[in-house]
Amino acid sequence: MACVRSALMALLAAPALAAHCTYPHGECFELRLQKCRGSDQWTIHGLWAEWNNGCSGPEFDESQISSIEDQLKQSWPSCYGESTAEFWGHEWSKHGTCSGLSEAAYFQKALDLKDKYVDSCNGDKGDCSICFSKDFSTQETCPSGTALLV
Repeated sequence: MACVRSALMALLAAPALAAHCTYPHGECFELRLQKCRGSDQWTIHGLWAEWNNGCSGPEFDESQISSIEDQLKQSWPSCYGESTAEFWGHEWSKHGTCSGLSEAAYFQKALDLKDKYVDSCNGDKGDCSICFSKDFSTQETCPSGTALLV
């Protein structure tokens, strides 16, 4: 009986990822981390508002992120041949404009989430996804096959 009680208590105490982030039309964010070719470091690919893409909003303005640009160059480089600023502009235009955050807050949030959760990514896969509720208060399971359950 004590064994059953212990097992039940362990289940109740374990963190649960009750919600499932879906794409498209989910009310959640997906933080996608990646390893650029030839690197073993996790970097940010994007912070994606799963409910929409390409929302109307202000154009990318690099001066809005000048105070965190050095951090972004380290943590959010382009792995795809375009300049880093072009990549950031793409991520802002396609995903950030839908986030409900200002440009500076969007990029800072991605940096903060990467710093907090990067150690949860492991293995030789080239990408890692971590999903969150729309208000970032809870983690959710991710929609993709590369999802990470933290």
